[in-house]
Amino acid sequence: HSRADWVKAGACDILRAGANGVGGISPCMKVASLAEAFGMDCEVHGNGAASLAVVGAIRNCRWYERGLLHPFLEYDEPAAYLNSIVDPMDEQGFVHLSDRPGLGEDINFDYIETHTVSRD
Repeated sequence: HSRADWVKAGACDILRAGANGVGGISPCMKVASLAEAFGMDCEVHGNGAASLAVVGAIRNCRWYERGLLHPFLEYDEPAAYLNSIVDPMDEQGFVHLSDRPGLGEDINFDYIETHTVSRD
């Protein structure tokens, strides 16, 4: 069943979708629009640049999932291909959209260059 089926059947009062789980930013925005059309919130599942972009673009999301609590992972350490994490939290616990181009990622181009396998 699709999320639309759930909404039509009255089986939910909130929708949830993540850019990484539904096929990208555009499909996630469609789920958010479906939820908004029926007066529901759409909570964006997952963190990162794509999810943060969706949260910043919709009106019916109240929370942002930031970080992964795991004993072997350090969330505030950027991935090797980034110079910084995309969603640092301020002292009040808020995450802000980046003013960098695109999705706001601070890409480590030296890392990309060093690890490029082929240019064909």
